[in-house]
Amino acid sequence: MSKITLIRHGQASFGAKNYDLLSDIGRQQALALGEYFLQQGIGFDQIIHGDMSRQTETAQIMAKTCRFSGNLITDSGANEFDSDRLLDYYLPKLAEKSEQLNQLIHSEQSWFNQPQDFEFIYRQLIKLWQQDKNCPFESWNLFNQRIMTTLNQIKDKSSTNQKVALVTSGGLISITMQSILGFDNHTFIDMNLAINNASLTEISIQPLDNEIEKKQIIKAKLLNFNNITPLLIKKQKQLITRK
Repeated sequence: MSKITLIRHGQASFGAKNYDLLSDIGRQQALALGEYFLQQGIGFDQIIHGDMSRQTETAQIMAKTCRFSGNLITDSGANEFDSDRLLDYYLPKLAEKSEQLNQLIHSEQSWFNQPQDFEFIYRQLIKLWQQDKNCPFESWNLFNQRIMTTLNQIKDKSSTNQKVALVTSGGLISITMQSILGFDNHTFIDMNLAINNASLTEISIQPLDNEIEKKQIIKAKLLNFNNITPLLIKKQKQLITRK
């Protein structure tokens, strides 16, 4: 049985030209993670991260701060879904659905910067993606399969009782929770919106019986979800974010 700590990356540069970069707060969050692991004597046998900049930088800062002596492992299977392509492809389709949506999307006051508008539009976009059986890029089903395959491959490559940190994004964590707890696609969106930056979600993962299952499910137990203790002990409200 392998224990995997799923770590959401630090705050990215939301609203900036390049979202896929840590903000100043994001770097502080990654530092807080490393300090927490060091102070609590929490060590990892492996630290794996996706190849997105925000995931990579979070892992690097965290690993250096907690004095991890091994080599970081890059695994693109831990990447988030392609939000840029999702926006480019589904936002025009969403605008066509109603005049209200069209006005909201093209308003001078960007919906990105209005929390209620952002959540409303985000939910609609994810629903379109989930329902689209002809998605021209990575579909909802393929995204699910990628996450399951990645987690099972990490488990297969880890020795029994190894502790693995996987620095990833909210999508992978939400899919993992969906697989373990058995909730529906609608709840995936609720989960995805609730996961904090630099939060810790711990699972113990067990072997599956055959190769087909590895593309569909994981056999795991949830130990901890969305834990932000490393941030809370800093007593700095600005460190508690979800972007």
